[in-house]
Amino acid sequence: MAETACLDHVGLVGRDIGAMTAAYRRLGFAPTPPQPLMGRDPATGVAVSLQQTSAHLVLESGYIELSAVHTDSPDHHLATWLARREGMHILAFGVEDIRAAHDRCAAGGLAPRPIAQASRLIAYGGRHGEARFEWFMLEPESSPEGLVCFVRHVTPELVFQPAVQRHPNGALALEGMYLVATDPPGLAQRLAAMTAGTWRAVPDGARVEVARGWLECLDPEALQRRFPGSAAPACPSMAGLSVRTRDLAVAARCLAATGVRAREDGRRLWVEARDCAGCLFEFTGDASAR
Repeated sequence: MAETACLDHVGLVGRDIGAMTAAYRRLGFAPTPPQPLMGRDPATGVAVSLQQTSAHLVLESGYIELSAVHTDSPDHHLATWLARREGMHILAFGVEDIRAAHDRCAAGGLAPRPIAQASRLIAYGGRHGEARFEWFMLEPESSPEGLVCFVRHVTPELVFQPAVQRHPNGALALEGMYLVATDPPGLAQRLAAMTAGTWRAVPDGARVEVARGWLECLDPEALQRRFPGSAAPACPSMAGLSVRTRDLAVAARCLAATGVRAREDGRRLWVEARDCAGCLFEFTGDASAR
């Protein structure tokens, strides 16, 4: 059987890493210190700048990347989506067999770019060094909603350290992503095919289950029903994310302490995109202590 990919991380993309990290501190997260992202020249193996600086909200399951792009070049791998707006533009699936994932995408006509090498310096926790990754992305015409990529962690022990997995808001896990599209079932079918996941229709759209996490595909009206009063981004887009917390009461107190307005319906809290660097942000978890 094909390996089912997991939801490894999602990424917010903008121009000002300071503003992005400040926004997420106000949400009760503890971002890692920003570091430049590096690639590897495929011919020489020499490290080359990806013209990005990134900080990370590392959770016990998955993480959220905050990434500032430092070039206006149309050749940058995020240029297509950043030209539309600043916001959530990265959906990264984790796999153990990067070659098999690449072959699956190619066989499905999804135009994957060549497998590449990337790295970033880890200077937190008890283990320091160079975190290394193998990854590939789909061409923009195969993923118009955002940059969809697959990644294999070569050094996961450097990335996922307990020292950076503790957040004042009690966040534990990246649960899922909300995407908005004019044809939610069609998008769900494409995501399920590339990840070897499964999809099913739901009342508001379609839902894809992967090895760890889910993706919910909605049309603009359904997204606004899910997040009343919100403004849906242009289709197709990556619109929101969901994070599980240890205790919703703790998350609510963190938001109240920093003046971030949250809405709640008894089982979740959610925050408008303007307070979250360009994505709707949903907290789920145990509300028994409220």
